[in-house]
Amino acid sequence: MKHRAPWECASAREKRSECLPGTPPKSDQKYFEILSLCVLQAGLSWRMVRKRWPSYRYGFFDFKFDRLAAIRLRDLMESQDVVRDRRKVQAIVHNAREFQRITEKDGSFSDFLESLKTLDDEKAVEILTKRFRLPGEPAAKYYLHSVGHWK
Repeated sequence: MKHRAPWECASAREKRSECLPGTPPKSDQKYFEILSLCVLQAGLSWRMVRKRWPSYRYGFFDFKFDRLAAIRLRDLMESQDVVRDRRKVQAIVHNAREFQRITEKDGSFSDFLESLKTLDDEKAVEILTKRFRLPGEPAAKYYLHSVGHWK
């Protein structure tokens, strides 16, 4: 049965023919939220992530990357609404800072992604995995699929 990424998928490794691409987010904050989903989902069931998502959203300040980029990791880890995996929290803070750099340089995250469309898929994945802390190539590919970068 066909369904749309990212919220209707059962796994980041589903075939593209089963999981329709997501629609491009309307804001940089939404792009960042989906990137954070890819980090938080690794090693967890989708069901559990969906169940806890309102709590994660609250604990991570609605995924406002400017706010997360400025926070001390220790303060974030003390929140009851944040995942207990320190590496995932570190990755989200790192990614928030990288998002800031990109939006300052390129104007918006969608402009940055647009620049990746001139590259082949594997090169775009390589750039994402170097700039962001993601749990590997499958997460980077799933992210691009989820934000409608790949059709």
